[in-house]
Order: sequence, then structure tokens, then C-alpha cells
Amino acid sequence: MSVCDQAIVDTVLTGAWRRGSEVHGEAHWWCVAATGLDLLRHLPGVDADLVLLFGLLHDTRRENDWSDPEHGPRASLYTRELHADGLLPVSEPRLELLCHAIDLHTRGLVSDDPTVAVCWDADRLHLPRVGIDPDPARFSTPAAHGQKPLARAALHREQPPDWAELLRSYAEA
Repeated sequence: MSVCDQAIVDTVLTGAWRRGSEVHGEAHWWCVAATGLDLLRHLPGVDADLVLLFGLLHDTRRENDWSDPEHGPRASLYTRELHADGLLPVSEPRLELLCHAIDLHTRGLVSDDPTVAVCWDADRLHLPRVGIDPDPARFSTPAAHGQKPLARAALHREQPPDWAELLRSYAEA
């Protein structure tokens, strides 16, 4: 059964900071979620629930668009609050994995965990939107390498899917 649904999306969006930001706001969250769903189709063992939740939550606690190194830990804390309030129905081990991915997503790390790897790669494939060419050494998955994933990510930025479309795609993942 799927964990992420429109009710969770609505709850997160209601409490999100800087949702309207052109750099790190909701359109970026859509793109990261869509790119994560693209990547996970090429890799076994990826938790689609967590990939979608990562896209939704990872930048919800940004104070500004440029220098905010603590936004990951704040978003991780927000995720834990949602869970404690019964609004994010994932097991403790899955919560820990999601919070790990959110907490450290800006540190330039790579991961052997397939779910964390997809989350981080999905976000990094969107670095060109701020004028940064992604460093291939910072991709954790083979699916993120090359021009095809960058082109697909660019397409998501040009035509960002909304949450309804993402939730349909997620149900098929």
C-alpha cells in the first residue's frame, strides 16, 4: 500500500516554508520527486514511498535560497514532527532512512543505500537550474550518469508535473 497520498501532500504544503520560491520551492520539489521516480525504475531495492516523500520534504524548511546549510536538518526535524503527529505513516526504520537522506542531502556525499542514492541523485540532477554542473563523482547511481538523465531532469523543469500527476506516476512505480 502507498504511504504518500494527497492528504499527506496537502499537510506538508500547508506547513512548508518558502513554497513559492522560484529556486527551492514547490516546482523544484515536483521536479526532484519526478526525477527520483524516473531513476528508481532502473534500480532494484529502492523505496518509492521514501523517494516521493524526499522530493516533497527535502527543502520545506529553507530560510533563503542561497546560503542555508541547516535546512536539511530542519526539514528532517519537520519530517519527524509529522511522523510523531501520526501524519506520516512509515515504520521507524523507514523514517530513519528518510530523515538521513533529508538531513544530509546538501553535503555532497554519495550513498550505497539505493533509496538514499536515488534521493540525492534526483536532487543533484537539478543543480543546473542554479548554474551548477553536477559533478559525476557525486552521483551514487549509474542511472544518474550521462546526458540522458540530465535531459530528462531539464524536461521536468520545463514542464513540471503537479502533485496529482506525480501521485499517479508513483502509484505505477
